[in-house]
Amino acid sequence: INELVAKLSIPKTTVWHHVHNVSVSPKYVSILRSKCGGSSRRKQKNWEEARKLRHPQKILILDEVQKIPRWSETIKMLWDEDIRIKNKMTVWLLGSSAILIEKGLSESLTGRFELNYFPHWIYSECKKIFNASLEDFVFFGGYPKAYSFRDDKERGHEYIQNSIVETTLGRDILTLHAVDKPALLRQLFWYISKLPAQIVSFEKILSHLQGKGNSATLVHYAELLHLAFILTPLSKFSKKIHKTKKSIPKWILPNPALVDISVRKEGLQSFVFENLVGSHIANLLFGNHRYILQYWREDNQEIDFIITENNRPVLAIEVKSGRYKKTSTKLLNDIQCPFTIIHQKNIENFLSTSSIEEILSFYKAR
Repeated sequence: INELVAKLSIPKTTVWHHVHNVSVSPKYVSILRSKCGGSSRRKQKNWEEARKLRHPQKILILDEVQKIPRWSETIKMLWDEDIRIKNKMTVWLLGSSAILIEKGLSESLTGRFELNYFPHWIYSECKKIFNASLEDFVFFGGYPKAYSFRDDKERGHEYIQNSIVETTLGRDILTLHAVDKPALLRQLFWYISKLPAQIVSFEKILSHLQGKGNSATLVHYAELLHLAFILTPLSKFSKKIHKTKKSIPKWILPNPALVDISVRKEGLQSFVFENLVGSHIANLLFGNHRYILQYWREDNQEIDFIITENNRPVLAIEVKSGRYKKTSTKLLNDIQCPFTIIHQKNIENFLSTSSIEEILSFYKAR
């Protein structure tokens, strides 16, 4: 079973067909395009129809599976039945709610699936499909539908907030997890959306939020926002892992459009520019457990981003965003890894990379 986990507004179904370029009979096409509908019975009927096909490479696609109650139990039953009757068929499960999908997989389908991660669209994809400029990408981010509102930015902003962000905050997270203080969850996201690429402690954040709560609650809510991939807290690099876990987070919004509009209007400078770099790396690392994105800071000395592999630095990145900071030459000498600077003149080349391995190979060779 192959599960395609993606963010809201990502056209998973369309992309799947383009990637696989499936050529099948009309009857087969009708099954491929069938939605899961409103019940597990409909899903089971689609599965049984696919079984009857005489095709050497049968593929069944079930879209938006997370909308069906107890969907994972039904999939498990049908999959195990296929094993017993020796029915060979590839099954793709598509879903727009990563949290709901991954919970169902872990509860009922252990050992029966592999995940295929689909992060936010990156700049090179938006440039190729929508001819997006860097300024467009900072405003509309990696949300394809938003580019249809390019001539009406206010409408595009409302689409992103109401159709994507509010849906995630008000449906996906609250549906799956017991959130005692949903208002605090929202406040946490909106507060951090004004602080892209900034290092801020939970204690300081809590002091600016309304309502009762504590740091432990904020840590939990930040993890939920991270699972929904609308927030990415980075830990401080340390050769001692226990210090890394207790560090103050550096907050990255993994899609430029998630940055508060009042901050986004500043354009390609300061923390918006730095977040643009961090969000690109975060997207390339989505679902990649080999590398970790971190930062380092001590007093007024800082290294904006450090990519590590097994807690070993493999690339240090300084972002020339227009704000004053002092790069730690001492730490650079200590960690002994390649070092590069991202600035206005080379940002497009950096954002054109499509994998973390490409970034490493390019900057290691310099």
